[in-house]
Amino acid sequence: MRLIIARSNFFSYSETFIEEQIKQLEPLHVLYEGWQPSRLKAGGSIYPFPFSLLAVRGVLRRVIPGLYQKIYTHYLRRFLRVHKVEAFLANYGPLGTNIYEACLAEGIPYSVVFLGFDAAEKKTLASYGRRYALSLPRAKAIFCVAESMRSTLEDIAGPLPNLHVIPCGVDTSRFTPGKAKDGFNVISVARFAEKKGSLKSIQAFEILLRDFPQAQLRMVGDGPLWEEAKAYVASQGLSHNIHFLGAMGQSDYLPLLQESNVFIQHSVLTPSGDSEGTPVAILEASACGLAICSTRHAGIPDAVIEGKTGLLVDEHDVEGMASALKKLASDLDLTHAYGAAARKHMEEAYDVVRLSAKIKGLLV
Repeated sequence: MRLIIARSNFFSYSETFIEEQIKQLEPLHVLYEGWQPSRLKAGGSIYPFPFSLLAVRGVLRRVIPGLYQKIYTHYLRRFLRVHKVEAFLANYGPLGTNIYEACLAEGIPYSVVFLGFDAAEKKTLASYGRRYALSLPRAKAIFCVAESMRSTLEDIAGPLPNLHVIPCGVDTSRFTPGKAKDGFNVISVARFAEKKGSLKSIQAFEILLRDFPQAQLRMVGDGPLWEEAKAYVASQGLSHNIHFLGAMGQSDYLPLLQESNVFIQHSVLTPSGDSEGTPVAILEASACGLAICSTRHAGIPDAVIEGKTGLLVDEHDVEGMASALKKLASDLDLTHAYGAAARKHMEEAYDVVRLSAKIKGLLV
C-alpha cells in the first residue's frame, strides 16, 4: 500500500505510539510540521521555492490563513498525484481537517487518529469542531484510542459508523519482564504536564513513605511542570527517595521499568478539558510485568483491569492513591501477581503487531 502518514512533529518523546505506528505500517512517506504538514521526514518538501522556506510559510499562515490553506491543498494534491498515494493516515484531529479536501479531490481514502486532547480539550473543540463535522463523516476510518472519545465526536459530527476504537499498542516482544530490584521500587514515565498529574503522584508517594521510608520513586520525563515538581520534592526533604531522571528514549527507560515493581500515573481531566487517550507508558509498564497504580481516567480502565492488573482511584484522590500504594508495598506477592496478569492482558489485547494489522485493514 502506498501510504502517507502525517504527524505534527518530526519526533517527540511523548509520541511513542506514532513512532510505533510508522514502524508497523511502513508508509511510503511521513509528513510533518504542525497541522499543515509539508516537510518529508526523509528530506524535502511538498512545496517548491519559495513556499519551501519556513519563514514564507510562517508569514502566510499568520497574515492570510485562508489563502494559505488553499495553497497547501493545491500542493498537497500535486504531491499525492505524483507519488500515486493510495491512502492517507493523519495523526490528530486538527491535522485531519487540513488534509481531507486534498484527499477527497484526488479520490484518496483518508483516516484520522484521535489521541486525547483533540477529542477533549475545550479550546481545540471550539476551534476545529466545525471542520470535524465536515471531515469526519467522509473519512474512510476514524480511530480513537479510548471509547470515551466516541460520544464527544458524535455529538459534533453526528453518528459515525466509520469510527473504530483501537487502543494504542505495545511491542510485547521488546517490553518484557525483567528482575525487579530488592525493595519497593515505583516508576513514572510521563511528561510533567497538568493532565499527567505528576505532583499528585509525588504527594501520594510522600504519604507512602510514612510507613515505607525505604521506598524509591524514579520519574522519567520533563515538561512545563518539571521544575515545580523538583522544587516540591526538595522543599519536603524527599530527594533521597524521589529521583528526577529527565526525558529518555525507550531504550534508556526500558531497563528501569524492568527493575521496578509498580508504575504510577495520576492522570486527570484538566480545567481546559485536556485529557489522556490511553497512556502508552502504562501499556509498556504492564508488558514489563509491573502492577499499575493509576486513575479511572479516559482509556486507563480498559488498559488496567482493576483489582487484577493494578489498582485505580478517582481523579484527584491523593489519599486513595497512597492507600493503593500501601496495599502494594505491604504484599509484594500480590504486586507480582498483578504484574503477571498485566503482562498477559497486554499480550492478549494490546499487542501492537495485531492492532496495527487491524488499522491497516481499514485504511483502503
